[in-house]
Amino acid sequence: MFGLEYLVATHLLLTANSDVITCPVQKSARVDVRWRSEPIKYDNTKTTGELNRRDIDSENPYGVHVSTDVGGLMSGKMEYKSGIQISTVRYPTSRVSCLWIDKVIVDIVIDPTIQIASENAKGSCEYNAILEHEHKHVAIDRKVVVDHLDRIRSATAHAVTKVGMVGPKGDETVEDFKKKMTEYVQGAIKGAADTMYADRVKRQKGLDNKEEYDRVSAKCDKNAEKQ
Repeated sequence: MFGLEYLVATHLLLTANSDVITCPVQKSARVDVRWRSEPIKYDNTKTTGELNRRDIDSENPYGVHVSTDVGGLMSGKMEYKSGIQISTVRYPTSRVSCLWIDKVIVDIVIDPTIQIASENAKGSCEYNAILEHEHKHVAIDRKVVVDHLDRIRSATAHAVTKVGMVGPKGDETVEDFKKKMTEYVQGAIKGAADTMYADRVKRQKGLDNKEEYDRVSAKCDKNAEKQ
């Protein structure tokens, strides 16, 4: 009987070992952080009073710059969208899966609109002076994005690496783990994007100073030319 019991125990041990799942080695994830700037839209239909009544929060990173001190404003959106692809391999006998992040795409889009008060006729000295100032705001937005691309890419890649290979996890928990993995990487992207937005606010405010406003006003000041 001892020999039979030994054989049965050995069979059970081998069966148990054959059910132990080892997740595959995670491949390097593809992390793409891209940006584009839509063509600038121009609006010369609203009066200075109408522009002043616009309810735009200058602290809002999605519409940061609002300045009618020089007779115009640049209300440019800067938004990002992220897509996260999670791959899985399932072991149906054991009812478990291994999960890993295969690809992350982050698209940052700038969509600028320049509005110049209708009192400044298109082609006039005043119009051109204001336009030059507002173009500087658009240029700042574009420079901010370029300067932060690598930081966002690095933060995203680090988060993906930190998540690593997840599993094996029971079938009933797979969707929950997918959500957690996605939220973790999205949190890293948002943190890097928030830093970019804060830098954007700082740089845009830096341009809107008295010296710059005086410079724009003086360009078409006929009295100043006579002095």
